[in-house]
Amino acid sequence: GVFRAQDYLGAQGHFGIGSDSNVLLDPAEELRQLEYSQRITHHARNILVTAADHSTGRTLFDAALRGGMRALGVTAVGFTAGAPADIVSLDGAHAALAARQHDAMLDSWIFAAGRTAIDCVWRRGNKLVSGGRHVQRAGIAARYAKTLQGLLA
Repeated sequence: GVFRAQDYLGAQGHFGIGSDSNVLLDPAEELRQLEYSQRITHHARNILVTAADHSTGRTLFDAALRGGMRALGVTAVGFTAGAPADIVSLDGAHAALAARQHDAMLDSWIFAAGRTAIDCVWRRGNKLVSGGRHVQRAGIAARYAKTLQGLLA
């Protein structure tokens, strides 16, 4: 039969998102693709929402968070002294996020702004992205161009 993500999630199924061999790194895009594939397959909108007080973005985000935590063996979300701090912040001045709060912020990030709204990223407490740009972007781009030139020569 046809895959129904709603049935899968309702049966306590898990999924996670993340990069594999794809060069496009955009968690919002991966969540958006899941929702759109279900929308097209079932000719209906918002079919993944499992709770009346949750939006589609909240449902997708929470499910991906739970699945990712399970895959990584993480048991709790939150801040604990001594634990690694992996944090992503969104740019509150981004046009797609203007005047958004709570679930509407997640919906706007996933379905409108995508990766362009990511402001900062911290990995294990180290700030790697600031103002939407990797802190070592110039060096990474230069090494990439040099490597590509060597491969294509």
